[in-house]
Amino acid sequence: MNATFTFYDWLVENKEVMGDGPGLWCPLHITFIVLLIAWIVASFFIFKKYKSFALKLTTVLCFIMLFFRIFRMTLLLISGKQTFVEVLPWHLCHLMSFVFPLFYLFKIKKGFLAVLAVTFFGGLITFLFGDYYYLSTLSFMHLESLLLHFLMPTVVMACVATGYVKIRVKDFWQAYVGLFLIALWSALGNYLVEDANFLYLKENGLPFTLFGWHFYFTYAILVLCCSIIAISPFAIYEHYKKKKRTSFDIIMETIKDENFKTETN
Repeated sequence: MNATFTFYDWLVENKEVMGDGPGLWCPLHITFIVLLIAWIVASFFIFKKYKSFALKLTTVLCFIMLFFRIFRMTLLLISGKQTFVEVLPWHLCHLMSFVFPLFYLFKIKKGFLAVLAVTFFGGLITFLFGDYYYLSTLSFMHLESLLLHFLMPTVVMACVATGYVKIRVKDFWQAYVGLFLIALWSALGNYLVEDANFLYLKENGLPFTLFGWHFYFTYAILVLCCSIIAISPFAIYEHYKKKKRTSFDIIMETIKDENFKTETN
C-alpha cells in the first residue's frame, strides 16, 4: 500500500494509493457470506417471536439505509468522483435502498411484495458475488455497501416473519414486473453515463455468464431464478393446503362469506 494513503483516500476510495486485494472468494468474503446466511436464518426466528420489536427495528433500519445512501451520494458528488447523474440510484440495490423505506415508512402495501422480493434477492446476490475485495483495504464505500446489503435481507425477514405482508404465490408476478422495470431503469443509466455498468448488465464479478451478448441480464436472470426457487415452498404449501380442504371447510367458508355480505349490506 502506498505510504501516502490517508483517511480521505479511504473515505472516497482512492484506488491509486490503495493496494490490490485478494478478490472474490477470499477468506473475508466467505466469512461474510457465512455470517449473512446465519443472520438471515436467526433473524427470521427472532422476529417471528418478537414481532413488535421487529417492526420498530425495521423503521430504524430504514432511516439508517437512507442516511448512509444519501451521505454516500453527497460524498461522491462533492469529491468530484461522480456527476449528479452518476450518483443517482441506478443500481438495483441502490434504488431499493430508497424504494423499500418509501413503501414501509408510508405503509404502502400495494406492490410491496415485489419490493420485498427484489430487495431480498437483489441484495443477497450482490452480497455473494459483489467484488468488494479487489483492494487491500475495505474502503468506506465498500463498508457502506456491505452494510446496506446486510440490512436489506434483514428488513425483508422482519416483514415476512411478522406477517406484515402476506405472501401469496398468485401475487408473485409483481416481482417479475418490478425486476423488468428496474432492468430498464439501469439500462437507461448505462446509456446516460459513459462506461457505466449499472445492474452489472454489461459485465460482472460472477465466474460465469448466462449469455454471450455484450448487453446481457445475468444478474436479473439470477434474481428471477432465486425468486422462483424461493416461492416453490409457498406454492407447494398452498397446493397441499387446498387439497386438504374438506367439504365441511368449504361449506363453512361459504356460510361465513354470506353472513359477512349480509352484515355489510
